[in-house]
Amino acid sequence: MHNKVFVEIGVCDFDTLEPLLSNGWRGYFVEPIEEFANKLPQDKTLEAAISDHDGEMEMYVAKNDNTWRRGSSHAVIQSGEKILEKSPNLVKEKITVKCYTLQRYLMIQGIEYIDLLKLDCEGHEKDILDAYDWSVYPTMIKLEHHHIDDIKMKKFLEDKGYVVYTEKRDMYAIR
Repeated sequence: MHNKVFVEIGVCDFDTLEPLLSNGWRGYFVEPIEEFANKLPQDKTLEAAISDHDGEMEMYVAKNDNTWRRGSSHAVIQSGEKILEKSPNLVKEKITVKCYTLQRYLMIQGIEYIDLLKLDCEGHEKDILDAYDWSVYPTMIKLEHHHIDDIKMKKFLEDKGYVVYTEKRDMYAIR
């Protein structure tokens, strides 16, 4: 039996998978906003974004008002809803960050299996998974679907062999 592995993309600083580390899991965090990346275990955190390409991407950074909105930073170019364009008063700034495809990130980290993949990318989830080569099939995926077409995402994951369960804001896919 192997150690359980999680990959959390779009972490912010609340509702993270960090408690799993003290329960024997091996974990990897990807968070593009420096303020939040610095609060995570530095040896397990990449300050970058996962996207549909390798290189750089522009992101809107949300103001940190110590509410859930601080976690609403997102890609400027994405297929999902762009909530900060709808509420420009919540935008702190626009920045350019490093980005990698999911398969490139897994290769860099040497990740050969994933027990739990968590995606909370404020509308960029479909872009990430569309570009993924599925060289590693996570056993379970949890993703926020609130800012994307959840019906299309459910079908996409079912076509990949997952059983999908949808809640109000989150979707679970189990293989």
